[in-house]
Amino acid sequence: MFEYTGCGLEGIFLKNGYAIEETPYGQAVSIADLDGLHRAIARDIIRQQSPMTGHQFRFLRKEQDLVQDELAAMFRVDVQTIANWEKKGKEAVPGAADIAMRAFYTAFIHVQFKPVPVAKDAEPDESATFEREDERWIDVEAA
Repeated sequence: MFEYTGCGLEGIFLKNGYAIEETPYGQAVSIADLDGLHRAIARDIIRQQSPMTGHQFRFLRKEQDLVQDELAAMFRVDVQTIANWEKKGKEAVPGAADIAMRAFYTAFIHVQFKPVPVAKDAEPDESATFEREDERWIDVEAA
């Protein structure tokens, strides 16, 4: 398994769908359908029963190609508020911000692909394991 840290989250593991290659500069990893993997990670975040962490909040913002200033305008808060939520790291963001971000991302992905079911709350958890199956990324139980 490969721990994928390029998304800014800890504990994201890939069971397959990647290749480790030797380059003149050392080892490099190529990941099949990186956009699809990021959508799978985002779907996992949206479906979690746990509060969203600051890292996850930032991940979803970036997946929507929004800068902090744009998101602040949409949420009708100061840009520093967005920055503070994202700086929480592994700590949960405030409930209203969590709910709003899940709603914004769910609408964003629904328009592009299909609905994402949403679960109830539990403890924060950033870790997940993904595998590539039938040319798409799916989230699987951690090994």
